[in-house]
Amino acid sequence: MNPIKAFEDILKNYIGDKALVELPYRWKEKHRAYHTVNHLIWVLQNIESNIYFKELSVPEKHALLLAAFFHDAVYDPKRKDNEDKSINLFIVSFKGRDIKMIDKVCDLIEVTKYRKRPIDKLKRILWDADNAGFMRGYEILFKTEELIRKEFSFVSPKKYKEERIKFLKSNLGLFNTSADKDLRKLIEYVEKKY
Repeated sequence: MNPIKAFEDILKNYIGDKALVELPYRWKEKHRAYHTVNHLIWVLQNIESNIYFKELSVPEKHALLLAAFFHDAVYDPKRKDNEDKSINLFIVSFKGRDIKMIDKVCDLIEVTKYRKRPIDKLKRILWDADNAGFMRGYEILFKTEELIRKEFSFVSPKKYKEERIKFLKSNLGLFNTSADKDLRKLIEYVEKKY
């Protein structure tokens, strides 16, 4: 699936031609291993398969889709402000007429920074889609771990272990008992590996 082509008609209504051409290249940057176009596709599929998606208005659906395309459009594992930069990229790329859409999409992207499930329906749909991998079983978690380590290969094993365990522990209790069990198993793996 080529997500840009699949959603091109919607994207063209909201973002300029330059951004439309640039987006696929951003998602295929060489330093990405996990935050690739495959992650984007996964997020889009999870948004569309969410039980609440069909109930949403067209502008709400479009806001979610735009947020998916831009939530990791800027991604540099060496930086801590990727979401903020992604928000800025969306703002400068936006050409739509509905100014409220800018705020809606920016708020949605912003929520992907945090390790807390939002209450707001739209925010929760995006957050759940972005974090759906935590509930796909240990094998997926393990594969994700390998890809994340590639993205952070510039970090020493000791520092990576410390930060990664901190991040993984921040996810305990956010999903379900099965996900928690898989997370604990992955934490154990990271503790032994590094």
